[in-house]
Amino acid sequence: MLTGLHSGYLTSRQLDIWKMLQRGLSQSEIARRLSVSRQAVNKLADTIPERISSALNDAAKLNRVDPKYMDVSKGVLVGYSRDLQTEVVVAMGPRGLQVWYQHNLGRCDMCPDEIGCKSILLRNAKELGVSLTPGERKLEPSRLSNMIFSRLLGRDNK
Repeated sequence: MLTGLHSGYLTSRQLDIWKMLQRGLSQSEIARRLSVSRQAVNKLADTIPERISSALNDAAKLNRVDPKYMDVSKGVLVGYSRDLQTEVVVAMGPRGLQVWYQHNLGRCDMCPDEIGCKSILLRNAKELGVSLTPGERKLEPSRLSNMIFSRLLGRDNK
């Protein structure tokens, strides 16, 4: 079970509602699925943006990242790490918060965790609603991550 910062400061019910909202379900449909009133869903949904915003900002602060852009509806904060001199993406997905540091090392084939990293990236792309072609899914992780987060942030028209 996710707790605290990792869950975006959301209760398990809020997290469930946020996941369904991310998939495009209406509050009425969510209410039917959860067997609660639409008003109950609305009340919980109203608290979600502020909590996610707090979690994204706190994660940035803990990782010494200067925030530059945030889209709470997507659960994404983009910032810059002065320590590492690189762009950073903090993303809130259905599995919780993750922090990604951009790097252009291009040596993923030398990394012992290349397969695990790629697996996480592909899962995050799916959870965040970023579609990839079969060819793009075969990219090495550093190129794949750049593509995923560029699309997520609207920097790529695809």
